[in-house]
Amino acid sequence: MEPRQSPLKILIVDDGPEDRETYSRHLKKSFTDSDYSLFESETGHEGIQLCKEESPDCILLDYSLPDMDGLEFLSLLKERGYSGTVIMLTGQGNETVAVEAMKGGVQDYLIKNNISSEALHSTIIKAVKANKLDETKRWKTQALVDPLTKVLNRNAYNLTLEQIIRDFRRYKDSTLLIVADIDHFKKLNDDYGHKTGDRVLCSVASSMNNSIRSSDFIFRYGGEEFVILLKKCSLDQGQIVAEKIRSQVEEDNYLENGKNLSVTVSLGMTQFKENDSEESVFLRADQAVFKAKTDGRNQVKIALD
Repeated sequence: MEPRQSPLKILIVDDGPEDRETYSRHLKKSFTDSDYSLFESETGHEGIQLCKEESPDCILLDYSLPDMDGLEFLSLLKERGYSGTVIMLTGQGNETVAVEAMKGGVQDYLIKNNISSEALHSTIIKAVKANKLDETKRWKTQALVDPLTKVLNRNAYNLTLEQIIRDFRRYKDSTLLIVADIDHFKKLNDDYGHKTGDRVLCSVASSMNNSIRSSDFIFRYGGEEFVILLKKCSLDQGQIVAEKIRSQVEEDNYLENGKNLSVTVSLGMTQFKENDSEESVFLRADQAVFKAKTDGRNQVKIALD
């Protein structure tokens, strides 16, 4: 089956069992079971450890913890490079504290006595979406987006792969790299011109982007070559994604002066290994693409060794 959208990971950091039970009940009421996964901690240090292990999308943070306050917790998160969303939970009359926390990186805050299922759901969804928009802005301000296809570029790939390899070595989650190359692209450029070639590049990039999860990455590596990184994805699931991309590109209509152009893509995929470097993991996938090309193009090959 096709890999589904990853559930939203939510971490509650609160030393009050009754409060944790209340938030859990609100979440269960406003989210379906498949929409989220929940983690809980009673102390700040336990919460920091869970952040390292689970990389939650959203943290519901009580300001008063037995081993630290919310601002100290935020400082530790920042030191560890946490990029998710934090929502502060504070008592009535402590709005000034919550505002101070927002200066420290909190996206929003809720007053404990006034929390409803609807308010909690709405606040989480809005904060997560806003955080993702902020991340997109950061990518763009760092000039990491390809101006033609609007996917991430080679510089973004280099930065992201470095981080993903570090994450893989630490957490051991199955991670895949796919190299995709448009077949006969030079001939298409020669026969129909570079403007047509540019339109094909944009369309192929869009098809690829629509075939992956929001948590995955697509990069224009160079020319007609793209790289896709799939995090927490098994080899079987990755093969489904790669085949979906291949078939989608083949089925799309590419028109030039009323004439249908035949556009296909060859893909090579590999799974990260314990001792992989940035060069070795890419080389395996690239060799798989070469094999797909020599075996007739418009197919997916998997490099296991």
